[in-house]
Amino acid sequence: KGGKDQRLASSYRPISLLPTIGKVLEKLMTQRLTYHLESTNSLNDRQHGFREGKSVDTAINELLRNIKTARRDGKHVLVLSIDIKGDFDNLQHRAILKTLDASACPSNINRLFHSLLQNRKVTLLTPQGRATKEQKQGCPQGSCSSPALWNLVANEILNQVWPDNVHIQAFADDFVLVIKADTNKSLVEDTQSAITQFSSWCSENELVISTEKTNYILFSKMVRSPKITWNGYKINRVKSFKYLGIHVDDRLNWLEHINKQGEKAIKMQQNLKRIAGGNWGISQIHR
Repeated sequence: KGGKDQRLASSYRPISLLPTIGKVLEKLMTQRLTYHLESTNSLNDRQHGFREGKSVDTAINELLRNIKTARRDGKHVLVLSIDIKGDFDNLQHRAILKTLDASACPSNINRLFHSLLQNRKVTLLTPQGRATKEQKQGCPQGSCSSPALWNLVANEILNQVWPDNVHIQAFADDFVLVIKADTNKSLVEDTQSAITQFSSWCSENELVISTEKTNYILFSKMVRSPKITWNGYKINRVKSFKYLGIHVDDRLNWLEHINKQGEKAIKMQQNLKRIAGGNWGISQIHR
């Protein structure tokens, strides 16, 4: 990954080179699993990632609709953006198989996935020789089944019973909680309760939250920021956060997003100008 410390193993994201025949079989298995989950309405509608009829647009629209509706009703609104450390890498195979068994998936597909995840080994060629390790967790980067298997496990937390004033949604592994309340005190209490519920699911599936990257944005006229913690660690309040490529600010006026996109466009124009010739390429009047 760019800009990461090359001395740390966590800075690297290896791409799995899978056998072609294996990829064909895995693709067929994933198609059958996805068809079963969608045809039986097994996946929660609040999961917007890697699904037909769902997209970045539907996720952003649902988030904004919840915020605006609560603000119209005079509520204080807190939006918590949750970051899970190495989500796909740390997804436990036992968690996948547990949710697969509970999904009422056809037995032949179920058995195939059980077989697929058994006795998996990862081999890495190094200057010191071949290194092999048994894989009991993680979805390989480059595997077509990874998104479907993640959605299956994430479906558990989306299907849990949440209070009426708490909205949860996801785009693959990007989770957002929207908490609405009448007072500062109840907002903090309800947020902490939601965090406890989400944290319990993470613990059950051996997933870890990055408290440094998890933050919240407040839509309210409160003078004091609510004190929100996750397992004793303070969660920072931000004026804006980036959600699926869109900069959402606490005033919903989109100025930061417009400015960021403007800076990006100017940088692209400058790069194009550098590669344009003196008498060819971009017209002089447009440079």
